[in-house]
Amino acid sequence: MAAMLLKDLVFEIDNPWSQFYDATRATPFITPEGLKQNLDVGTHWVGDRIKGFADSLNDVAHNQGQVVQVDGQKVAAYRNENGAVHAVSAICSHLGCVVAWNNAEKSWDCPCHGARFNCEGKVLHGPAVNDLEQIST
Repeated sequence: MAAMLLKDLVFEIDNPWSQFYDATRATPFITPEGLKQNLDVGTHWVGDRIKGFADSLNDVAHNQGQVVQVDGQKVAAYRNENGAVHAVSAICSHLGCVVAWNNAEKSWDCPCHGARFNCEGKVLHGPAVNDLEQIST
């Protein structure tokens, strides 16, 4: 379809389908589904900042991850099987939502836009392109 449209555009042939693929066409910007998704993002962005978190890195069990409040900072802490803690910022580098531990995948997942990070804060999947900030423990 793209090749046909481009050929017609180059040779200045009127194509009845071109109006549907015009980048400047008017499209509805507000849809019920779009409103629902943005409301979900806003709910997480605000709600995840006021819910209760553990108060100590000692609360994190082996092979588990947990968001912990340390000196007023939200820390995404994962304790490996040897007891070593990997601590990173719990604030997603994409748009600032608070990540949550996904025990099945052993990853930090952002509930707002779906970014995923490994237990050390490295980006696994976007839309985030920057790793989570490392926190010294």
